[in-house]
Amino acid sequence: MVHALVFSKLYYCSSVWSSTSACNVHKLQYVQNFAARIICNVRKYDHISSTLRNLRWLPVKTNLYYRDATLTFKCMAGQAPEYLTSEFVTRGSVSRRITRNSQQLNIPLCKSTTGQTTFGYRSVSIWNKLDSRLKQCEKPASFKRAFKRHLLSEFLFQ
Repeated sequence: MVHALVFSKLYYCSSVWSSTSACNVHKLQYVQNFAARIICNVRKYDHISSTLRNLRWLPVKTNLYYRDATLTFKCMAGQAPEYLTSEFVTRGSVSRRITRNSQQLNIPLCKSTTGQTTFGYRSVSIWNKLDSRLKQCEKPASFKRAFKRHLLSEFLFQ
């Protein structure tokens, strides 16, 4: 019930929420914490991190990162609209040199911090930071499983 009612609203337009302020992401985290408290019958002043780990829920900030990475993977696999995929250019095609970074994406120049919050800028930095094994996944479903497993392992052992 919580997944249907809360998470559908919580992560609606998640790429918009990814570029918002930390204060707004913190408010979304409060909603997720409240949902976890209801499900597990945890009191208001009990620590919530262990409950989130038991439910295997990622924190909101990490989940927004996961959703951006998934959309970036779809763009790189050619399974996203053309207006999104056309923004991605490799460094090798820009400089025409073969270097160790020639297969990474070219980071667009943004002088303002507002420009750095756009999906085009965020997604390029996400893609360049991803592990090469994750980039070599063939389908978005296998990428989602592998990346979520990776993020959960980081979150569970914090």
